[in-house]
Order: sequence, then C-alpha cells, then structure tokens
Amino acid sequence: MMPTEATSLDLDLARQVLAAQPFATLVGTELAEFGDGAATLLIEVQPEHGQQFGFVHGGVLAYAADNTLTFAASTVLGPNVLSGGFTITYLRPALGERLRIHATVLGATRAQAVTHCDIYVESEGEEAVLCAVAQGTTRRVASDLTRDIAGENETPPTEEDEIDDLDDLTTDQFAAVKPQETAKTTDQAPQAWSMVVAE
Repeated sequence: MMPTEATSLDLDLARQVLAAQPFATLVGTELAEFGDGAATLLIEVQPEHGQQFGFVHGGVLAYAADNTLTFAASTVLGPNVLSGGFTITYLRPALGERLRIHATVLGATRAQAVTHCDIYVESEGEEAVLCAVAQGTTRRVASDLTRDIAGENETPPTEEDEIDDLDDLTTDQFAAVKPQETAKTTDQAPQAWSMVVAE
C-alpha cells in the first residue's frame, strides 16, 4: 500500500461521518475498527434486512461492502472521498445474527485507492460464514466533505462541484470519467458518461 497525504480522520471522526449518514442509521451500521488501511463495520441483522426467503437482502450486503470499502480507503486518502465503483460476488446466502464487514486497502495513489472487502455473517456459538466478497475504487475529491459533516459549510457541494473534482483525478492508466453532451430531446436526455483513456 502506498502512503498518501497525512489524514486527520481518526476513529472518532469516522464514527461521526457514519452517524451523519441517514441510510447507515436506518440499517443500524456501527464502525468497529478504523485505521492503517482497514475498516470493519457491523450490522445487527433485523427482519427488515431480509428478502423473500429469509436471507439478508443482497442490497444490504452491497451497501455494507460499498461503505466499508470507502471507509478503509479514507484511512489512506483522508476524509474527503467518494466511492468510484465496486463489484460484489455473493458466495452463499447470509443467514445469521450479525454481519461483519472487513475491508483492506490493496493499493493507493494520491488520488484513489483500490480496496478489498469480505462480508461474514455471524451467529452466537457458530463459526462465521463468508457470504460475499467485493472490490472497489474510492476517489479523493477536492470538496472538504468533513466540514459539511461538522456543519461548517453553508452550502453543500453541487453535482457540478463533484464533476469539477473529477478533473483532478488521474492515474497513469486513465483520465477521470467526464460527461459528454448527448443529442438533445424534448425530454432533456441525461448526459452520457465515458472513460477517457490516456496515451
């Protein structure tokens, strides 16, 4: 793992960031471990987390992976990060009392980190079962998102601000994703996104 700029994000502030996420509160997410390129989230399984067969819904597992991947990345990139995308593979149904989601940074540049995540389901007196794995990319953004958490920014960042932030994110392999105008229709079609490959 390549170290990046020093970060002021510690376990206490990371827990504040998590507590500021309404969806995390709805799901009942807790941050158990944070630091040194890794993070662990816990979710006590509730009936509301289930799908029609009684297993934890795949959407809950995907949310858990996405959030844990991003928290792990923020230990090396700092607090101003957003998920750039991830993939998840479901290995077996999640049926148990608690989800333990652990993510570690595989590698990082100044602007982004690639992170791996394992999702376990646990029950009292039983061995934890690996039910899904995920890998994702997290990007650093220019906006000071922690000031938003602390209520110091009067105006939240706009979509245009986030697109501007993408202009600064490049690696040796590719330039950041940028919007391209598509043909206008009477319904104002949304912009298309494309990957610009560097020479």
